[in-house]
Amino acid sequence: MTNIDRALTGWRVPEPPRELKEAGVDEYHLQAVQALAAKRLAEARSTENRSTIEAAIADWLYELVRRNVKRGRVFELEDVLASRRADCLGYARLFAALGPRFGLELGVVEVVVDNAGRYVPHHVSLLNLSNGTRRFIDAWYGSKDIRHRRMGALIDGTPRDIDQGELGEVRELRGLPEQCVDAIVLYIKGNRHLDRNELDKAIRYYARAIELYPNNTRAFYNRALPHDRRGEVEEAALDYAEALKDEAGTCRVLASIEEIEGLLRLDEAGVSEEEQDIYLWHRGFKTGEAVGRDELGRKYGILPQEIAKIVSRVEALCHE
Repeated sequence: MTNIDRALTGWRVPEPPRELKEAGVDEYHLQAVQALAAKRLAEARSTENRSTIEAAIADWLYELVRRNVKRGRVFELEDVLASRRADCLGYARLFAALGPRFGLELGVVEVVVDNAGRYVPHHVSLLNLSNGTRRFIDAWYGSKDIRHRRMGALIDGTPRDIDQGELGEVRELRGLPEQCVDAIVLYIKGNRHLDRNELDKAIRYYARAIELYPNNTRAFYNRALPHDRRGEVEEAALDYAEALKDEAGTCRVLASIEEIEGLLRLDEAGVSEEEQDIYLWHRGFKTGEAVGRDELGRKYGILPQEIAKIVSRVEALCHE
């Protein structure tokens, strides 16, 4: 039994989609769903049929993850599995680890500009379906298929940033290579050393991150900060210049977690999934555009006045 298998023991398993159900079976455990997924995919008679099954599995996998792993400040996979908490990177890495077990191709993608135009340091999961279509799964924003405006991914074999409108021109889009994901982890660890004023360690982590993923200009910018603190003017100037040399780099440097960090409190406060969804729709996290109370009332069968109360209550929690 692998570490992941052990960690998954005791997870609450949602009801599988109709595409995976078998007549006469009322209860399903993870291994059974995994076996059924493999069976259904092997039996698929066409690419479209296989893609339909893959999409259904992905929706179910999203429910599995969100039911068992809540938002937190955890990004290392082992820690995510142990604590059942994850930040956006932790969620993306978890999906990437679980996907192949259920016949899905899932990878980690950076978000540079989100669906509402916010500059954010964020991560989502890229699902490639057999028919060539794609989904971006975002457990932090509460979406099984989101449209962020600018992302960093492996594009035609090269890690780089791309706008949503350019995706149709791409021959091959994949999640970032493992070394780029490792670089993001090193960058985050560098930030923690910087926060503790451990300047030498911060510089070493940023340097290694830059070596593995030079496109992440935030690492250059943040490495300039400890150089500045140490009075190393020339080194800092070089890093600042590299980070801000073009618009793509500047977009990354402008990133801020303030607005999306508040979503962490939704799980911490025990807000129900339905109330979270209502808030996320209303605030535009799912689509980038706010959904009105009347429309949400019709969608959930709740009076608009009650929608307003839910949104107000959750909003207050997010900004405590």
